[in-house]
Amino acid sequence: MDEAIVFILGAILFLMVAAAILAALVGFFVFVGPVLGAGTALFIFFALVVAFYQELGRAFGLGGSPKTLAVEAPPRQRTPEGREPAYTQYLFEQARRDFSHAHKLAWARLTARYNGYGRTFQSHWFQGFADWRWPVGVVLVVGQAVGGLLALVLLALTAASQVLVLLVVGLVALGGIYLLRGADTLLMWARGVRITCPACYERGFYPSYECDGCATRHQDVRPGRYGVIRRVCACGTRLPTLLLLGSHRLRACCAHCGAPLAERAGTAAEIVLPVFGAVAAGKTRLMIVVMMAIEALARRGGARVELADDDTRAWEANARRELIDSGAVQKTRVRLPRAYSLYVKPARGSRRLVHVFDAAGEYFNRSENLQELRYLRAASTFVFVIDPLSLGALWSRLPAEVRDRYQQIRAAQEPEFVFAQAVDNLTAMGVKTGRARLVVVVTKSDLVRPVLAADGVEDREEALVGWLDDKLGQGNLLRAMRHAFGETHFFLTASVLDQAYRVDDSVERLTSWTLARHGLRLT
Repeated sequence: MDEAIVFILGAILFLMVAAAILAALVGFFVFVGPVLGAGTALFIFFALVVAFYQELGRAFGLGGSPKTLAVEAPPRQRTPEGREPAYTQYLFEQARRDFSHAHKLAWARLTARYNGYGRTFQSHWFQGFADWRWPVGVVLVVGQAVGGLLALVLLALTAASQVLVLLVVGLVALGGIYLLRGADTLLMWARGVRITCPACYERGFYPSYECDGCATRHQDVRPGRYGVIRRVCACGTRLPTLLLLGSHRLRACCAHCGAPLAERAGTAAEIVLPVFGAVAAGKTRLMIVVMMAIEALARRGGARVELADDDTRAWEANARRELIDSGAVQKTRVRLPRAYSLYVKPARGSRRLVHVFDAAGEYFNRSENLQELRYLRAASTFVFVIDPLSLGALWSRLPAEVRDRYQQIRAAQEPEFVFAQAVDNLTAMGVKTGRARLVVVVTKSDLVRPVLAADGVEDREEALVGWLDDKLGQGNLLRAMRHAFGETHFFLTASVLDQAYRVDDSVERLTSWTLARHGLRLT
């Protein structure tokens, strides 16, 4: 009996203790647990969010101990893969690298901070009761997990919004790039501006440019991967990306062969004038007096003339000196000709860049040579030089002593052969000669004045054409010229200077007329 009473009392006591424990647990989980769990969750949430943004700030250079990612240095020269010697525009490369760097730092710190708070709860705040086997530990674990999950959701949304902003800004920048490129190209097209390389004869809208700071060549400075308004060279110099923004002030080079282009290339519409004819026909001498005529016409008409590059300045100075000192100029070397270029700004109207190409007469002896003269495709006016001394009908009328004196300066080939060879190759090159203009220049009129006077040749185009046809037997040549070209015009010139070193009026008339046909009026 006593044992039963003891058992019953023990059971009652056990139930009371169990009930008390259960009541305590229920009270803890109902009243204390939510507060503790919510507090833990909020603490973890805000702690992780603050840590995340602190680390992002450090990654972008903010705070007392920044951890910014170094900008990748560009190559010093253009690489075979096409990498330019310039810093990549931020949105095209560095933004992605910074984003990746910042989030690697931030997520690493979040992981360390999250685990660190768990250890702190166990070792400092709740001692061993923070273990998950104790109620406090369960609440802390749940609160920590909820706080971490909420922070993870918020920060994931933050990262996604950052990616979205980068994409939107990148698309806007890309649209701006193509808009700027299109506007610049459209403006150049509307102004009739094309850039012809004086060395390799390739044509295009945009050249390469050399950096002002280190002379490194940049293949394409237009808005793009390496900058929108400006690009930064590997040496740190800022370069404008558009002609509208001043890229023409840089030293321009051909994007195909690397040869120097005219200064301020791309700022003026071009006039391409190929001069061709037989060896010793007088092409080079005509070229120098034409350039002198442009200067004279410009002075009288209030225009401005400026030689466009160093090669032209050197050639013009040497040729002018030779012409003044000895009355002769050095024969054109047998090589691919480089253009002699000058800017002409009339008193009224836009500035133009005039390219004059003088190919050695030997180039017209073989078709393979002519095919190399690709600048012929860019011309709408062709200047064909005829040496009257090369015409047998005239040569036979000169006295023997005169023929002996002129033998060394006489063109050996008659113009009909040279012209036929040139036209055949122009056609093979795809030049639409039927839409082009041919200016026929009969040179050395000062040497054949007695014949001109005897034949009554007046200073008129009709008289010159009649003389070539009736007196000199060039009817076939004249018909071939008119058949091949849409327009044909004739000039009789003397490439000589008077005592004041002024060019002959005939050269000024030729020059003024030819430039006027391209919209460049100097008189």
